[in-house]
Amino acid sequence: MLLLTLLACGWNQIPNRDEAGLDFPLWDATSALPTINGIYVSLPYSGGLALVPAQGEARLVDIGEGRVSLLDGIEGSDVVIALVERTWCDVEDPKDLRKMDTVADCPYPDRVINTDVMAISTGDVLSTVSIGGRYNRVAFSDDARFAVAYLDLSDPNLVLQGVIDLTSVVVIDLANGNSQLVNVGFATDQIRFQTDGTGQTTGAVILSRSEVAQVDLSVDTWEVQTTYNLTLDPDSVVLPSDVELTPSGQYALITVEGQADLYALDLFESSINLIELAGLPADLEVCESVDLTVVIYTNTPTVEVFDHERFDVESYTLDEPVNQILEGDGFVVLYSDNGRKDAYRLDLITGDLVEYRLENPPIRMDLAPTGEFAVAFTRAESGGDGLYDNRPGMEILDLSGNETQPYLLEGVGVGLAFAEGDGRLDALILQEGINYLYQLDLYTGDAQTLDLEVDPVSIGSMPGGRFYITHTSPTGAMSFLDPSTGDISGQYGFATLGVLDPIELVEAP
Repeated sequence: MLLLTLLACGWNQIPNRDEAGLDFPLWDATSALPTINGIYVSLPYSGGLALVPAQGEARLVDIGEGRVSLLDGIEGSDVVIALVERTWCDVEDPKDLRKMDTVADCPYPDRVINTDVMAISTGDVLSTVSIGGRYNRVAFSDDARFAVAYLDLSDPNLVLQGVIDLTSVVVIDLANGNSQLVNVGFATDQIRFQTDGTGQTTGAVILSRSEVAQVDLSVDTWEVQTTYNLTLDPDSVVLPSDVELTPSGQYALITVEGQADLYALDLFESSINLIELAGLPADLEVCESVDLTVVIYTNTPTVEVFDHERFDVESYTLDEPVNQILEGDGFVVLYSDNGRKDAYRLDLITGDLVEYRLENPPIRMDLAPTGEFAVAFTRAESGGDGLYDNRPGMEILDLSGNETQPYLLEGVGVGLAFAEGDGRLDALILQEGINYLYQLDLYTGDAQTLDLEVDPVSIGSMPGGRFYITHTSPTGAMSFLDPSTGDISGQYGFATLGVLDPIELVEAP
């Protein structure tokens, strides 16, 4: 009755979830996943999944009885993947089950969760693979052939229940639905896929605590081909922090927490080369266009560039340390999001290094698709002697020179996208609590504002040149923008789909 009353209030009149007594929000405005058919969003309260088109009515995807725990997409494909948790009740007396229909009827200690992987396209389920157990992360190969589901212990929302295998992952062949449990080591952290010369996936490199497993996916029965131990001391724990594969696929480059070394795992010869670094690494990036790796450091004002044959190094001295890398075509942009104001452009072919000094510290920076500009959102600095110091801002870096152009914002920048066409390169900017979109032509500096009905949360691009904007409405609000015309249309209330249908228990496997 409470929910019926709330729904009668109108699409934008429902109180916040604490006032309404809801355990979960009706929808997740940060989970939007764009496809050519519309935007998929998860609905945490009902457990469901909705497809919101730019035109026409939003609808539920028929996932059966369960709760969507993860939603992800395969780049270049219209297929989305959902992890769906299904619950059955493990009670001693079968007679007790007669009184139980929904998950809420089952006492919490008696709930057992199994996971299904569902492939979805155009709002319909293409295939379902039951992988058992509880998994909260999935990685995909670039050719959309394989997926690996695993348990990410770093997830703050993870609730562990029952007996859980912490040493295995589930490998799934998305083409035929086959799946297999593979033992790879304790606490899987990151996964990268290997490919052959035609782009087909042949293997997976899986990082776990103190070791790396190389899984052969080219055979019928998937198995660990090689295990690389990152330490020979059983009392020592090595925690990998980042991993990238070189373009040839020969090396997996791995950094670890608290260690100033780069592990170069030769996946062809099954050997490890330990390379000394200039400091504790903050980030690394393999730049495929020039076949080089860039490494930056937490507290060391240095950037190092390694080749992939002998791992010879070119070192460049900076004025300030940086911790973020943006990759362009033959260059990188470097900056820090922890309070420093310097940014840099490093040409990886010529070695030219250009420094940019921002007015305020950046909190986020994005590279325009043409590589001509970078756009930074900056935070206000208290105690400054100028107006700019006390307000959030935005700065445009001209990457063909060494100039920056600062702007004051009304609110903190929360969303940024780029649109190209008709000789224009537009930055589409959203600000927290500000009900308009700021559209700036980076070539001419011409700007316009487009009114929004509700405060924005995020912006993203869709196939075909349109953009979507999610909003703060508790019952679901989304806008669709054509940047060439400035036309904006809206969809509202979709988060209430299925809200009155409780999730039912499933039968024990």
